[in-house]
Amino acid sequence: MKKLLLIGNPSVLGKNLENILKQNYDTDFISTVPRQIGSIPFNSYNALILDFTLLHNYSLTICKTAKKHFPNIIVLFLCSTNIPEQIILDFYESGADDHLYSSLSSPALLLKKLDILFTNYHPASKYEDSHITLNFDSLTAVIEGTATSFTPLEFKLLKLLSLNPNTVLTRQYLLYSLWDRNGNYVEETSLNSIICRIRHRIDTENHHYIKTIYGIGYMWTFPS
Repeated sequence: MKKLLLIGNPSVLGKNLENILKQNYDTDFISTVPRQIGSIPFNSYNALILDFTLLHNYSLTICKTAKKHFPNIIVLFLCSTNIPEQIILDFYESGADDHLYSSLSSPALLLKKLDILFTNYHPASKYEDSHITLNFDSLTAVIEGTATSFTPLEFKLLKLLSLNPNTVLTRQYLLYSLWDRNGNYVEETSLNSIICRIRHRIDTENHHYIKTIYGIGYMWTFPS
């Protein structure tokens, strides 16, 4: 079941919204303005619904942050009909996938929108350049024409890095994201070892894919 997070008034589309959403999706609600964006576990959700009436411009910051770190998350804004056109444009500039006018909509229309977005959304599942091909669906890798093996955990880390190129991912974020549903977690020393093993197999003499950002984390860079 897809998992949603609605940040805003739980009755923004009517008092039955919460029940209707929970019948169709695993849904959580945050009904107050979050004090810290970093406290929102974006990686736990497939879609994010933002109530602009409650959050105002802060919703744009939330959207940008979610999309920066988790580009595959769907973001939908709820807003009033008298909102300026520039604000609507700002929604999409921040990374929104769609928006709905709350006064003209209903929970049924929201469900239909979500259904269409999920049906049409095809998150990236492959990284490829002239040197390396990584398929995250089949967990296969080819480096300079030769099949290469990685562990599932190494593939998970490769996916986090390669699908967020030129973006600094903090060590804390990587450790949190590698923590699986069974409670198995990766320690900092283990993360160092995994990075080292991956580098040994994918780096060339002229290019190093995983750049260390000292004191912060790592960043995936494209070969020149």
